[in-house]
Amino acid sequence: MNENRCFKLENSNYCPNFNGHYVIKRKEFNDTKEFDKYLRKYFESKDDYKKFLVDNFNCTNQNLPDFRYGRSFICNTFIHFPYIKTEGNTSFCGPQIEKDNTANTIPFCYSSCSGAVDSIEEIVKDINNGCSQAAVQARIPGFKTGCRGDKMDALQCIIGMGDEINYCGYNNKEEKDKYCQQNKAITDDCCSEHYNYKADDYIYSKEKSNSHGHSSKLPTVLFVLTLIASAVVTILLYMYRQKKKKENYRKLKENNGNEGEGDTSYTVKSSENNLLYVFHEYIPKINDEIQLNVGDIVKVTKIFDDGWAYGTNISTDCEGALPLACCTEYRTSISSMMMSYTAPPLGPVNHRESSLFT
Repeated sequence: MNENRCFKLENSNYCPNFNGHYVIKRKEFNDTKEFDKYLRKYFESKDDYKKFLVDNFNCTNQNLPDFRYGRSFICNTFIHFPYIKTEGNTSFCGPQIEKDNTANTIPFCYSSCSGAVDSIEEIVKDINNGCSQAAVQARIPGFKTGCRGDKMDALQCIIGMGDEINYCGYNNKEEKDKYCQQNKAITDDCCSEHYNYKADDYIYSKEKSNSHGHSSKLPTVLFVLTLIASAVVTILLYMYRQKKKKENYRKLKENNGNEGEGDTSYTVKSSENNLLYVFHEYIPKINDEIQLNVGDIVKVTKIFDDGWAYGTNISTDCEGALPLACCTEYRTSISSMMMSYTAPPLGPVNHRESSLFT
């Protein structure tokens, strides 16, 4: 059996990222020099790689759209298949590779390969490009099988070549931005702001990718921690205010209305307008507080510096702490109007008129 069915690709001008791989010999080439000469038609100018579609699918449109990872896919087409093994048999190049300690066995990335095939399929199935649908049916399944033949679970793989790595398989930023905009739901890694592979860094590493993944999750983690910290601070402030309020109530009872040095409250004199009108309902949170209903009249005896007061809800005859934010000043003019009002009482405010103004 002839064991020299393949040759090792070395110093290739057109497929440099695949140097070290083995290629099956053909009548068109049996060494790297002839290999490059054969591929020259696909690599001489910027858009020449599209001729690959014309040759393989007999497309009549000579101005075909770009397809992703075009140049690396073409290289891989000639290099990949030696790694596929049939049942009970080794691959064609297997014996040579096993004897070569310097052989390159890093495969073409499955994501890049399948991305190229999907892009090709979309182009050649477009009737406006005049491609042979018989060729499409014959070749696309083989291309897809070739991609699956790559080691999908490999720790390392070849992303692509040149600008393909920078631009999600395309040759320029405009095409990349268009691709990422149209495929937001896919969340392709190359569209991520944390993707930092460059043309000279063409080997994908799972270990490196995992470190990128952890760093990309960092903003989310920080956001969650910020929310938790904010919630804790809010709870602590609430507890502090409740504690302070209880201390004020305790001082009020202990001092029995007498102001001492350092007291943080103000005692309302009887000569002052100490009546308040409730314009917003308040439901008590602790036992020392009193309920306020819209329209109630409150007589205040003590005002604290934290926005609370101590007094009596005249409408309900309940005494305790109350938030000043729910009340407004009950002016003398309004009081006079209510005293002169002779209609039947219509609410809790008028219910206690006799005790309010005696």
